[in-house]
Amino acid sequence: MKGIYIMIGYPDVETFKEEFIFSQNCGLDFVEIGLPFNDPVADGPVISEAGENVLTKEINIEKLMDFIRKNKKTKIYIMTYSNIIYHYGAENFSKKYKGTIDGVIVADLPNEYHYFFKEKGFEISIIPFATTDTDVGRLTHYLNGQDFIYFVGLKGVTGSKADLNNQVNIEKIKEIKEATGYNVIFGFGIKTPDDASAVMKFADGFVVGTEVVKRQTEPEEFKKFVKSLAESG
Repeated sequence: MKGIYIMIGYPDVETFKEEFIFSQNCGLDFVEIGLPFNDPVADGPVISEAGENVLTKEINIEKLMDFIRKNKKTKIYIMTYSNIIYHYGAENFSKKYKGTIDGVIVADLPNEYHYFFKEKGFEISIIPFATTDTDVGRLTHYLNGQDFIYFVGLKGVTGSKADLNNQVNIEKIKEIKEATGYNVIFGFGIKTPDDASAVMKFADGFVVGTEVVKRQTEPEEFKKFVKSLAESG
């Protein structure tokens, strides 16, 4: 499973639409859409600045989500923060976007707190996280049909470089796959198509964020880079 992360509405509405459509037609398996938040603790400077740009421009995100729904051709996941869903209303968010997205990745929501939204009527799949510190036995308690497990490949924020030869990561992913039967997608720290190809040797897929968002301001560079990721592996 090959995927990218793009910030919704960045750098402007029309460029985002163009790049979103391209991303679905170039061979990727999924697109992860970032919803901006004013305190993005897991995001590095590139993604944080992109989100701030969207918030400053007061872009109508609901209209863009309608555009995404009408033009959806592949798997779509939302990556955001718990306060966004909480203030929207878990049930309201679920009812509005259940038919549009295939899951949410909530950066500041530990697996053990998935129930918090579920008890409030949230019916969209919440993608679980895993790291080298994850207790695989406990992880199985949070699995209920999600499309994959999101493996965080490094400690820290997005944009840092991961050690893709780290045997601890490789062995942990193998352990998770064997114990759960789930696909494991590697995120955080992938910089190049060669990195993406390296990840595909031990994980079921990857998602690239910072290096993609860097190129959202230049559509032709964006398309060239994203196409190279789709062809990697």
